[in-house]
Amino acid sequence: MSIIRTDNEADSLDILKLIIETADYYREMAELLAEYHLDEPLTELARKREAFIDPFEQVVKQLDELPARPDPDKELMQKLGGKLTQLLSTDARNAILDKCLEEDHKLADLVRHTKLGEISATVQTLLDQLADNLNHSKKVLQALKN
Repeated sequence: MSIIRTDNEADSLDILKLIIETADYYREMAELLAEYHLDEPLTELARKREAFIDPFEQVVKQLDELPARPDPDKELMQKLGGKLTQLLSTDARNAILDKCLEEDHKLADLVRHTKLGEISATVQTLLDQLADNLNHSKKVLQALKN
């Protein structure tokens, strides 16, 4: 592990952090949206996203890096932002679901542009599975908005 990270090392850490952040965010927003009966679908999306944590921790380790956890202050700010949205928005449900879509878009963009798949076919398959998960989540979130 050197002080200067390669693009692959940085991408693997960023993807891992965003996987954890989005799963945590889904769980937090599930609690806020329970009154709309959205807690079960959001919790299910979180559970499916969490299935990628261990495999991506292995990718990070394969690149001789230490798996990192998201910044707890950032996650707290996201949670507070969700609560503020719930309190101040005229359509809290859709506003929070839009925020979930935004968070997923950040991860999807990184997955789409990373070169991590060049490491091995196994890593490429994992990236493809994560991309499929993100597409599925997008469809579910958009369906929940209607």
